[in-house]
Amino acid sequence: MRVVSIGDLVTDYYYKNGKLLGVNGGMTAHNIIANLAKMGIATSVFAVCGNDIQGKMAIKSLENLKVDVSNIKVLDDIRTRCFHVSYFDNEGQLSFTSKKRCPFCNNKKWYDESLIDSRYIISHIKDDDILVFDNLNDKNQMIIDETKNKKIIDLGQYFEFEKLNNNEIIKKIKNKFEIINFNERVTKYLLKKLQLENDLELYNYLNPKFMTITRGENGATFIYDGILYNFNLIIKGTVVDSTGAGDAFISSIIRDCLKNNFQYNVKLFSKWYENSNKLTSKVVAKMGARGHLSSLFKIKQIDNDCTCNNFEYSERKKIKRCNININNLKTRIINAINSPASEKINDIDFNENDNCLFIGTGGSYAGAYFASKIINSLLGCNTYPIYPRDVLYRNNKTINKVILFSYSGTTNDVINSVKNFDCKNIYIITKGELQNIVIKTGIPKKNILSYRTASNKGKERGFLSFEGAVAPAAIFLKYYYSNVNHNFDLNDFIEESVNYWNDRLENLMDKDSINKIKEHGLINIFRGDFSDTACYDLESKIIESGVFNCLIHEKKNFSHGRFINYENLNNTCSIYFKQKSTSKYEGELLKYLGNDNILIESRYDGLLAEFDLLIASQYIIYYIGKVLDIDVSKPKYSDNALKIYFYKGDL
Repeated sequence: MRVVSIGDLVTDYYYKNGKLLGVNGGMTAHNIIANLAKMGIATSVFAVCGNDIQGKMAIKSLENLKVDVSNIKVLDDIRTRCFHVSYFDNEGQLSFTSKKRCPFCNNKKWYDESLIDSRYIISHIKDDDILVFDNLNDKNQMIIDETKNKKIIDLGQYFEFEKLNNNEIIKKIKNKFEIINFNERVTKYLLKKLQLENDLELYNYLNPKFMTITRGENGATFIYDGILYNFNLIIKGTVVDSTGAGDAFISSIIRDCLKNNFQYNVKLFSKWYENSNKLTSKVVAKMGARGHLSSLFKIKQIDNDCTCNNFEYSERKKIKRCNININNLKTRIINAINSPASEKINDIDFNENDNCLFIGTGGSYAGAYFASKIINSLLGCNTYPIYPRDVLYRNNKTINKVILFSYSGTTNDVINSVKNFDCKNIYIITKGELQNIVIKTGIPKKNILSYRTASNKGKERGFLSFEGAVAPAAIFLKYYYSNVNHNFDLNDFIEESVNYWNDRLENLMDKDSINKIKEHGLINIFRGDFSDTACYDLESKIIESGVFNCLIHEKKNFSHGRFINYENLNNTCSIYFKQKSTSKYEGELLKYLGNDNILIESRYDGLLAEFDLLIASQYIIYYIGKVLDIDVSKPKYSDNALKIYFYKGDL
């Protein structure tokens, strides 16, 4: 299901006190789509524009928000419509005017009759597309009349009704729309024109499923099933520019209707209005209809030509968070193993009689898993890597040590999972600030192993954990070698491993390999034989970045029927992690998998291979993002998702 906007593209120019600020895409229907795309909803645009710089900017403004622009027709013989919004600062009060003519040269780049191809649009929209309109011109009307899709219209102007008689107006609108959003100016005009008494009568006359009326500072009205619901403004805030407020209002309503499968539960209306009010308060605090979504495109004049005729645009290079995190990875890991945390780990009295939980979530689970393997290998005691919520559903009577892995040190799930344990038996591996963690968790300072130092305070940003996964594992690997081989140089090993996998994976994760995975949409990951940590880490990163789906298979368990999925659904793209040595079974498995797998083979065996492959995992996701030209650390997600992300209650 997509939400689709229909109409000619517009490029908006923005000026303040006679100075050009920049440009952005415009037009109500497309502004609605821009808002919905930012909310993580699938969107598309059916439109036309000229083959000029203004058209390129209008397309780019949508493309940058991940809107599907493949159905925009670029025409050589027209100029893209341009709209000019000028702001004036009068003693701290900002006023504005909107015109079709340039305030500098008085030129007009506008055509009145829409140039969209209605027949093309009708033949290319999908049955479950939801169509969004902002006017009732003849070409839009053809699409409205000849399609059975759900349709939504946002009418903020009434000029197109002025030349129509009452019957013509009714014929255009009645029984045609799922949702109608009116500006209050339009409803007042229609009430007078159609000689109706009130808004409820107008609703019954036009017969949409759901009707909304925006009233500015006086709130809004919802009408459904013959009943009127009035809402007062909740959040006013600072109003810089009211342009685009109505577009944002109906965008939020559409989002909530989608979430509720267009079931109009009157108990939800107040919440729907609250959501719309929150969004519009953000919009009016910024300049421009899309100012809350993206900055204006900064442009330059060409020679003495007016910018309304032509201009230059240089795109500012985006710095990807993933690039920053991966470029700093080697330094951060080495800083971690040379931090006080690596010394304090010796104060944890691990012994062969211990029963220990190693708790982590998200990217920190990889560190927890590796650490549990280290302690088990070193001492033979019982170690259990586990997710926070699972702790609550097991008998923990014999557990005498709990090691928490949390990059911030205060992750709610992790801290809540051990609320019934004695604090003196709880330890945290973190990069958080000591005093802050003590205050928020009540865990003794001596039990907090932070690898944050005066020279290493910088923290990763974004959804994916690189340092947070590898640094804790490195600290435990150092602990292992401090007990079994003092001469082992872990600093050199880390540096060499990082350099090796950076070079190796740039070649392995090439465009052909990534495109093959993209085509399937799913990747199999094979674990076992000292590759488990890397597999769990990579699965987490792929899922969190939203680029593909993936399945993890334990190598031998795959032989017990999991190959049926692999064969019958043609899910044959694989990433296969392995240590240097190859078992007899593994040799047979690799023969079966053939050439459809990307082989990630360490030059080491045992725990060194496990850690080495964990470093490889970081570069796999990095090069996936690089080939796809996306920032995997900054994926798209809905506002609603943050409710569970920031959940602080009972697990």
